[in-house]
Amino acid sequence: MRCLLITSLTLILSLVTSAQSETIYTLILKGRLVEARDSLSLQTSAATRDGNTLFYQSLLEPDAEQSVRLMKAALKATLQSHHREEIMYRLAQYNLLQGNYGELSQLVAEYQSRWETGRYSAAMRRLSVLVDELQQGYESALRQCDRFLVRYTDRDYQHWGLIDKARILAGYGKRIGADKTLRQLSRARKGVGVSPALYLLCRDAIKRNRADDAIFYYNILREGYPSAVGIDYLMSGLGDMSSRTPSNNKAEKLTGTFYSVKVGVFSEPGNARRQADKFRGYDKHVEIKARDISGRKYRVVYVGHFDDYEEALRFRLQLEDTHQEAYQVVAR
Repeated sequence: MRCLLITSLTLILSLVTSAQSETIYTLILKGRLVEARDSLSLQTSAATRDGNTLFYQSLLEPDAEQSVRLMKAALKATLQSHHREEIMYRLAQYNLLQGNYGELSQLVAEYQSRWETGRYSAAMRRLSVLVDELQQGYESALRQCDRFLVRYTDRDYQHWGLIDKARILAGYGKRIGADKTLRQLSRARKGVGVSPALYLLCRDAIKRNRADDAIFYYNILREGYPSAVGIDYLMSGLGDMSSRTPSNNKAEKLTGTFYSVKVGVFSEPGNARRQADKFRGYDKHVEIKARDISGRKYRVVYVGHFDDYEEALRFRLQLEDTHQEAYQVVAR
């Protein structure tokens, strides 16, 4: 009877401790860090300082190196399986940032042997691809990408796999294949890869001084994903490009019948109309033209009707200074 009582008591205590631990983890996930720290500080006995507690301490630790030490200590202690899985993923990310590619590769291999279909299996495979890419093992990286695309068929996984493949192809000097992959993604109606594809296409066009393509992709990105990471960087690049574009329009000066300033390309008619309304106060002709580009219909907004290219250029510079955006003089 006494043995049964002790066993029952131990079970109850372990369940209480587990419940408390999960409460702390939930608080951390919700961003309620002060409450999580307070709850953790109450668990001071040796019985509760297990791997789970060490893991929670690592999540609340502001110093990265100390956080990693706590995670490694947690791996050596009693630890719930899903926490062990998360620790290995976080350590892999840390090693990537530190450039510890050897240790990262070991973590990826160990993770895949333990959790072939785990929560982070796709992310860990992408980290493995990235290691090969960063070490210029492009052929190995491409093979891993192809295996990833075969294994993960959901749309978002496919998008991330194609983004990785396009980036590797570009690094490997296979620009045509990279551009084709990115353009394919940019035409998708939705998905996690559309915004990165538009960003990479715009960035590449800026590097190659292809103003028309750069501004086109920038406008589509800004319209569909106004909060996308990298928009400010692209805007800076387009601004630098503005000072270089006049010499690229000599053919337009000779062959164009008149010139306008292109101030936006939009897939949504309402967005095109709103953009046009912003420029009606300049006492210039404002026009919206429909164009089919890569099989999709877009609306291009033009301002002004100039016979002289230099006059159109001066007006473009005035608009850019006022609106802090990059525009383009085009022959029509």
